[in-house]
Amino acid sequence: MNNVFALLILFITLLDIGYCTQRTLRSWVNPDCGSTCNEINSTTVYLRADGPNDTLHYLWDFDGNPSVLLALTSPTGFLNISWDDFLMNKKNSVTFTEKPIYSFGVVINKIIEFNDANDTGLINIANVVNTNNLYPMFYQWERKTLMQNNDFVTLEMEGNYYNDTAMNISRSGSVKLSLRGFCSLDHSEMLPHMLHTENSTQIDIVLDNIQTNNTFSKSRFAIELLVVGEGNPDIPMFVNPKKSLDDEHTPGIFEVVEVRTPPFKSMDDFRTEGAYLQWVPISYTTVSREVTSATETMQYPPMKVTNHTDAIINSMLYRYYGDEVNEMLTQRIIISLGTKGDGFYKRTYYSTWTFLIGYGTPPSERFSNLVIMIISIGLGLPLIILIATGLYLCIHKLPKRHSDTYLSQ
Repeated sequence: MNNVFALLILFITLLDIGYCTQRTLRSWVNPDCGSTCNEINSTTVYLRADGPNDTLHYLWDFDGNPSVLLALTSPTGFLNISWDDFLMNKKNSVTFTEKPIYSFGVVINKIIEFNDANDTGLINIANVVNTNNLYPMFYQWERKTLMQNNDFVTLEMEGNYYNDTAMNISRSGSVKLSLRGFCSLDHSEMLPHMLHTENSTQIDIVLDNIQTNNTFSKSRFAIELLVVGEGNPDIPMFVNPKKSLDDEHTPGIFEVVEVRTPPFKSMDDFRTEGAYLQWVPISYTTVSREVTSATETMQYPPMKVTNHTDAIINSMLYRYYGDEVNEMLTQRIIISLGTKGDGFYKRTYYSTWTFLIGYGTPPSERFSNLVIMIISIGLGLPLIILIATGLYLCIHKLPKRHSDTYLSQ
């Protein structure tokens, strides 16, 4: 019995680690830019994820507000960057050798500080007296780590010394961003252990010891994303909080939030699956990211943008989309960090938020093979014992009856 149980555990373990690689990853920092980018400390990472039938291109950029571009092409598609124009923030300085089948972009547009006077955990962006906007482009960004192996590519950036000269606003503290691209289906090593696919990039944001507004006694922070995608600009993205039966990977949280773009019909007259954002509605207030340091996040309905070009002008997305963005889906999404009774940002001066940007169908959480095995043993073992006991009693009684009959003769 012990041997059978050990074999079961070994089999399930092999299943858990046996995800096959779906894409081959390659990455470059400032591809073909040379000494020019090094002199100005520029960071633009190109991640190419080649699959058997298509290629996903990711561009992670920190020249302006941090942004991510995702483009799907055939395997013969390649990225081109005209660096002189790119560094001068000229439109269409990012191109591909063929028109992408689909493209999608996300800008980390604002970090909004708000005074939660009534401790509701909710932001009212219309109340300008109780809100301050910090623009990530005014941080001095430094590349900390760029690592690639067979499973993922990771870029870690840190922004310090916030200085908005136009508004005469300076802040101490740092914003840390970690971007990771993957080649297969698995859970991330970092809490909240999000389930990613080979078609997604994970972004982790940390607000570390950010100096708060002196007039705000109950500061919280929110993140505003600017999303650009191919599709009807009049059709809003839809938010879908999904319940889960399992909290194996993120203890105490039984929900995943998805924001999906509306279906998009390409020029070749086939319907693409579009893009999505996905996150677990949780923020951690300490570096250790333990259950005891967890608080909630709150998402708000996507909002339309009036002037699309002005909205993306300070990001890499303008250099790719240019004026074409005016005919595209362009919306804002706000996610606030913290909930009622958690002590506000000043309790620890530390907040996190982790989300995925992906193409296609968002992955759905399911019971792991190990959990299925444990449930099966829990339900099946008593039944097996019951059946074995019944068989034993039946078998034990049969010889006894036969012997009694023989003696009576």
